[in-house]
Amino acid sequence: MAKPTHTEPAAAQDEISGDSTRAGGLNPFSVLRFGDYKFVWSSEALSLWAIEMEIIVLAMFVLSDTGSPLLVGLIGALKFTGTLLGPFYGLMVDRFDRKKLQILVRAFGSTLAIVLTILIFTDTLELWHAYVIVAAGSMVRMLDLVLVQALTADAVPAHSLHGAIGLSRSTLDGARVVGSIVGGTIFATLGLDWAYLAITVLYLMATLASLKVTSRVVASTVHSESIRTGLREGFRYVRKSEMLPGLIFFSFLIEFTAFPIVNGLMTVIGDGLFDLGGTGIGLLGAAASIGALTGALAIGLRPNVGNPARIMIIGSLIWHVLMLTLALVPPLWLFTLILVLWGFSGGATFVAMVVGLLRAAPSKTRGRVMGIRSLGIYGLPLGLLLGGWISEDIGSAAMIGTLGAIGLIATVFAVIKWPALLRKSIRSSPAVDSPRTSRSASNPK
Repeated sequence: MAKPTHTEPAAAQDEISGDSTRAGGLNPFSVLRFGDYKFVWSSEALSLWAIEMEIIVLAMFVLSDTGSPLLVGLIGALKFTGTLLGPFYGLMVDRFDRKKLQILVRAFGSTLAIVLTILIFTDTLELWHAYVIVAAGSMVRMLDLVLVQALTADAVPAHSLHGAIGLSRSTLDGARVVGSIVGGTIFATLGLDWAYLAITVLYLMATLASLKVTSRVVASTVHSESIRTGLREGFRYVRKSEMLPGLIFFSFLIEFTAFPIVNGLMTVIGDGLFDLGGTGIGLLGAAASIGALTGALAIGLRPNVGNPARIMIIGSLIWHVLMLTLALVPPLWLFTLILVLWGFSGGATFVAMVVGLLRAAPSKTRGRVMGIRSLGIYGLPLGLLLGGWISEDIGSAAMIGTLGAIGLIATVFAVIKWPALLRKSIRSSPAVDSPRTSRSASNPK
């Protein structure tokens, strides 16, 4: 007899088994005991290492080949190419076997890496090859993000979801710090060919890890026949929810006001306020990343998070108040210390926001909800443009203060607009997918 291809959602399993498997203690990896999350996380971690190494290696290649900072910036901007397709990718995640989609995404990334490695070793790589391959990879990167979040919510019980998201965010921050250093070191000492060979091996290992994830067929829960109708169902569900519009608003807000600081404007801040060189600017960025990693772990290690939206709001208030403090330009040592605290509040805020979204979205619409949430990423380029313009015309301190003030005002507005964020506890809406529903989903008539 064939094995079933659908596992019951984590929340449904949790209702049956109770809290006996609740993760706790000070071990952030304790969530890996749940289901096949260890394979979901392993695949994600290996892929993130490859991506972060690839970003720095290709940037160094472009700079050494052209000497143009503009062309280096362009290769970074290409990472956002596929973001606009987020809602469509969310529909795919809700309609098709998530494991098979994950394998396809990983295999596609491995194939691109292999092609680029062959071009490098045969000495036929040209500049446009790098741009085409990065653009092609970015088209499925957003699908990968939505898939990982949906698979995490499928595998981990609702009461421990904050631990999994905290570990995932910490893995990203760690990959950004260590992956960049390792990638840059291999490039400088061994050359582009060996650096990209290492990247390719990581992509292949991520693909192998994804093969171990349990299949999850959810197509029968999407009743619409057309893509347009399926997307409309997702937007309608978000619009009718008390919690989701506010959570998605925060997704855009933090991309617009806070993330530009560590995604492009740290160079402007370090140079404009303290006349720092590359090493000093790198240390400021590392301070923020260390704080973010610690903040994400702090949420992940909590035994229970009753209302992640409340943590998100408090974290956002502290995050933006600290930006106003940074705008006062204290001495460099104090500025760095505040930057660590700023990163801590940001890491906690981001994890709480993602946990809130995953809890508030039932399994049958989770992909589309997270796909719609991905549109908030466009707040980042808008924030970069606004921050760059203010820095050029008025100065870096004014830029930090302006973005901080906008974020603070917008956070207060969100609390007034969506009071349910503070008032209501976000319980696991996947519980609507009862065991009976799950079994019928895997055996559609």
